[in-house]
Amino acid sequence: MFPSADAGSVTAYLDPTVRWPQRLVRGRRSPGSEIVAVYVNTDYPASVSLANALIEVIRRRKSLACDVQFYFVNSSEEWPVPQAYTRAALVLNLSTLYNRHICIDTLGANGIQPNQDYTNTAAQFAAANQFLPSYLCQRRHRSTDDAHAGFWHYWAYLEASVQLPTRPQPWHIIPSHSINTIAISSDPLYMASSMFPHSQLPDAFAQLVLQIIVSLNGLEEKFHHSTFVWLPVSLWHYVEYDHAQFCIILFVASIFSTTYSEYQLRGISITPLFVTLLLTPVAAAAVFQVAGWGAVAAASAAFSLLFRLLMGHVNSGMLLSFNAIALCLLIILQPACGLVAGAAAAIQVSFIHNALQNRPAMAVGAAVSSALAYYFIYHLRLPLFGVDGISELFVSFVIYPNAVWIGSRLLCLLY
Repeated sequence: MFPSADAGSVTAYLDPTVRWPQRLVRGRRSPGSEIVAVYVNTDYPASVSLANALIEVIRRRKSLACDVQFYFVNSSEEWPVPQAYTRAALVLNLSTLYNRHICIDTLGANGIQPNQDYTNTAAQFAAANQFLPSYLCQRRHRSTDDAHAGFWHYWAYLEASVQLPTRPQPWHIIPSHSINTIAISSDPLYMASSMFPHSQLPDAFAQLVLQIIVSLNGLEEKFHHSTFVWLPVSLWHYVEYDHAQFCIILFVASIFSTTYSEYQLRGISITPLFVTLLLTPVAAAAVFQVAGWGAVAAASAAFSLLFRLLMGHVNSGMLLSFNAIALCLLIILQPACGLVAGAAAAIQVSFIHNALQNRPAMAVGAAVSSALAYYFIYHLRLPLFGVDGISELFVSFVIYPNAVWIGSRLLCLLY
């Protein structure tokens, strides 16, 4: 059942002029302690026009029980964080009001998602107003192929979460853990082919945003906490990833058990060689800047050979401990990324322990580990040395060093 929210015709109010940096529109029934935050990206005149029209519509509405705070900001400045109690935040990032294909951007800083009920509401209202929404606009190198294939959609969303640091958005400054935030953007894949310049689409956009605001106005309390751990299989179907996380945590527990046995046999300490292993992505990134991917492959082989020569002075215990701690932090700080990068690290760890001395198995491990590093660094375009997000840090200081170390263990068994 949709809320009663008729925006009517807004054509007369479509003004692309930025009149205020902020504008608070009081609800007629508001006690003044709660707001819905609406961020307007002033880089796009279409977003400003829609916001100005909405202000006029909301000013005349008599049934709102909360205030609506509009922030007019551009992508180059730091976006303000509301100081009042905020039911949710909505970002208007529309480059045109004449395109039915829109994006509902759900990923915040470090891949944290808003409550599932919020995104469901936005998607349903969009479909009811004849829009064609997508959750995958934050994914790099996105295509329209297989958009209805469940596993493809699920994996594409996971990849978008991992790639998030490479495409930061200004609304990522909004604290995702405390303020549920979604952004409505124009879909860049359909910018030229789906324009309707003489249609009533601006009225439909105003209706969509007003319905979202009115639905947030009807909340009696905060969103329920149990609907934050979801991943979309399609626009209308979701899965929860708690069970997958639990499996990874069990694997982490087994790593700690294995590491403790290693500690009892050989002891564990942070050595200069271990620090050198963690710094290999820095050297590889420098090589890439000079000579490209071929040189990175050669440098990685050279790093593995170097640690093969020094293998008698180090053991795998410290690296196993480091992987276990990093996996725990990854699951806590960027849960969706923990499913992809965490599973990759779990596979790599299977080939790190000193007890594995089988040459064919280690050859398979080296090939798989190198393929995983290739997938993150080349296919997903994550930097060899990246510090802008949790996923970049994990790939740089866990996935790549693991691949180098497993390569050195293979060389140790061969020569």
